[in-house]
Amino acid sequence: MSLLGGNDLKEQQKINDLELKINKEKQKLDKKITRQKILLGAFMVELLETGKVVGLTQYTADNLDIFLTRQGDKDLMSELINSLKESCL
Repeated sequence: MSLLGGNDLKEQQKINDLELKINKEKQKLDKKITRQKILLGAFMVELLETGKVVGLTQYTADNLDIFLTRQGDKDLMSELINSLKESCL
């Protein structure tokens, strides 16, 4: 056994344990944020479907495609955007 660095393994294990705890907390936070986004999205869909907010449908139809940056997202939402535009006519 070395006189120097004998506790290095214990200290490294403590670091590893702390990193594991940090990663678990980050995952919890990510899940919380994702759930908040899903609930907000469901709320917005409800508003769009019921027309409770005057002008929201038109605003969404005009700006959603601009907001989306990835082509895959634009493709995914194109049917919805077209439906919103038709409902504004």
